[in-house]
Amino acid sequence: MAKMSRNTRILVIDDDKNFIEQVRPVLERAGRVVVGYSEGDFYKLFRPYQFDLVLLDLRLQEEKEGLELLRYALEEDPSVPVIVITAYGSVDTAIEALQAGARTYIQKNKITDTELLAIVERFIQEKKAQEKIEALLKEKEKISFVGEDPKIKEALRLAQTAAEDGETSVLIRGETGTGKELVARFIHQTGRRKEGPFVNVAISALNKETLASELFGHERGAFTGATQRHIGYFEQAHRGVLFLDEIGELDPDVQKKLLRVLETHTIRRLGGTRDIELDFQLVTATNAPLEKMVEKGLFRRDLYYRLKVLEIKLPPLRERKSDILLLAEYFLKQLQEKGRTEAQSFSEEAKQIFLNYFWPGNVRELKHTVEYAALRARLSRSSVITRAHLPTDFKTNSKYFEIQERQDIKKILAETELHYIQEALEKCSWKKTEAWKLLGYPNRFTMLRRVKRIFADYPELKLNFPEVAKMYGL
Repeated sequence: MAKMSRNTRILVIDDDKNFIEQVRPVLERAGRVVVGYSEGDFYKLFRPYQFDLVLLDLRLQEEKEGLELLRYALEEDPSVPVIVITAYGSVDTAIEALQAGARTYIQKNKITDTELLAIVERFIQEKKAQEKIEALLKEKEKISFVGEDPKIKEALRLAQTAAEDGETSVLIRGETGTGKELVARFIHQTGRRKEGPFVNVAISALNKETLASELFGHERGAFTGATQRHIGYFEQAHRGVLFLDEIGELDPDVQKKLLRVLETHTIRRLGGTRDIELDFQLVTATNAPLEKMVEKGLFRRDLYYRLKVLEIKLPPLRERKSDILLLAEYFLKQLQEKGRTEAQSFSEEAKQIFLNYFWPGNVRELKHTVEYAALRARLSRSSVITRAHLPTDFKTNSKYFEIQERQDIKKILAETELHYIQEALEKCSWKKTEAWKLLGYPNRFTMLRRVKRIFADYPELKLNFPEVAKMYGL
């Protein structure tokens, strides 16, 4: 298993010194371990938001003494995951601890080092992921797009460079719904032009007959119906950022005018007699194959190179699977903040559907899907978004299932088997020694061999089942 950050801190409170000496080397593989042996030690060591995990013995000097410490810890720091430690025969008390907010319980002498480490790492990772989402929410006024995928990080780096420069022309490439407008807004919000205007123009939404007038403006009497002067989008964007979306839709005659504007940073209104100097940064976006359009003579080559001084490519959501659930949680948190849903999480089945769906509408479609499901969950007063809350396309003959049918049948069966293995492990508090019985395997070694074989044949499935992979050290 991968080692955790050394910034990770784990607090262990147990009066059984032999047990602590046994588990301490295991826990040190996950982070820095702080140890206490009594109630007094707990109150001396525990500080809110200072630990990433707490392991707490339920019985110290007195029966159920640990329950009081558990309640105290969660009152002071609701975000910290607490694992309770029980001796054999203390299961009833452990259940009481779960009801009080503990994440799970472990029984001494009934858990292996590997199982303990897997559980600890799982809860630490969940906490850090939650902290990341909360941090993103706090910065939502500044951050316009979310993701940990290397491709999206590179896009963010380039956008930051463009923002700091404030002059260079930027061309954003990506499919519909990948967040091109959000990147343009990010360039404006974080750049040296943030005090100026952000002018957003969708070329395809403009009338082709009046496109030049909309962009460059016109004087009174410039043409029939021009009863007064009109200030165009370029002038409106003076000292700010002008975002031209769907630039591939630009008429060839207007392309020539745009090229002149970029070369001189001046415009002349239709019907005007003087050039007007402007200070702006141009950001354009498209999902069209501009290179092919250039070869066919549909788009000016010289304009193409003027626009793509700095090119930012946004990957489709299907190519950044590791971000799908992070984005889904982010959108759900936004809805929670607005009081629009009571849902707190997604079921494992819903997560798997999200991870396997093709997302032709990309991030925009994911956001709308989460909103739809969250509102459905609110109607049913459910705190968990399940498959039943998803749009109809996800539940019947959806694109998700069409894609599944086109996949290799052996891979489908392997993924299905992993789904049930994960479900069984969750029901058994991630105890492999019990999960195999639920699944009907002849012994636990058979389940181990199946997991290793599946991940060997389809290593990409580790992205869909990271907890199972870590459980088996894969």
